[in-house]
Amino acid sequence: MDFKQLTYFVTTVQEGNISKAALKLHISQPPLSTKIKELETELGVILFERGSRKIELTQAGHIFYARAISILELIDGVQKELEDYTQGKMGTLRVGIISSISSTLISEWLSAFHKLYPEISFNLFEGNTYEQLERLRNNLIELAIVRTPFSAEDLECTILVKEKVFAVGAHDYFKDIHTATVTLGDICNKPLILYRRWEQIVKNICHEKALTPNVFCMNDDARTTASMVNAGLGIGIIPESALSLLSDTSITQKVIKESTLESSICILRNPNSYLSTVVELFYSFLKSYNA
Repeated sequence: MDFKQLTYFVTTVQEGNISKAALKLHISQPPLSTKIKELETELGVILFERGSRKIELTQAGHIFYARAISILELIDGVQKELEDYTQGKMGTLRVGIISSISSTLISEWLSAFHKLYPEISFNLFEGNTYEQLERLRNNLIELAIVRTPFSAEDLECTILVKEKVFAVGAHDYFKDIHTATVTLGDICNKPLILYRRWEQIVKNICHEKALTPNVFCMNDDARTTASMVNAGLGIGIIPESALSLLSDTSITQKVIKESTLESSICILRNPNSYLSTVVELFYSFLKSYNA
């Protein structure tokens, strides 16, 4: 197996048929079909169900596709690291970011960094905290900007921003609450929309107070929570930096008082991986910018 075979396979999957893939790869169709067949023979599995117009991945094909993408991204990362080594402060940063800051804090940070280092570009990978931890451990990214809580004793963690957590929703959900802040006890009987990884924390707090939370929706994305709050479906529990995702200015926003329900934005790096010059620059910049 070689890298060219992986590229041929991934391109074929993405294009949907051999003809389009061959055109994109600037080769004729027969050699591409041969390469794919050789790959199947080497792996000992069938990767595609061939149709008259469109090919479909087998279960084995789906598994191999996910790994092939990771391998090609890793190869691309190695090439960029070597380019950075020879070019100094010119290069590309591979950074994983969580969705709740993708349209808020990250824009501010990248803008400020770009003014200092205009020759450095970014390759951003969006996803939830657990997806970013996995990418970082597999060296598919160089830094991960994530949100607590999570468990990652094997990674080097620096807290950038400590945030309050808010209960947000239409005014009617709060009409019986006349305080500037709320507790989970004040809102647990109303339809709650919250991050899946805060589920156990919310349940623990409610259990201590002999309460049963009314969870309307559990999800993994601040944008999903904000969208459902915008639609009036319940009370969302979101971190401070995600407040800008709320489109309706009339939505009520109240700080949740429980200290165990808090959120910190952190930057993670793998201490056992090579850290390029541009990574060191960005890592140091974020620590000083948020000091």
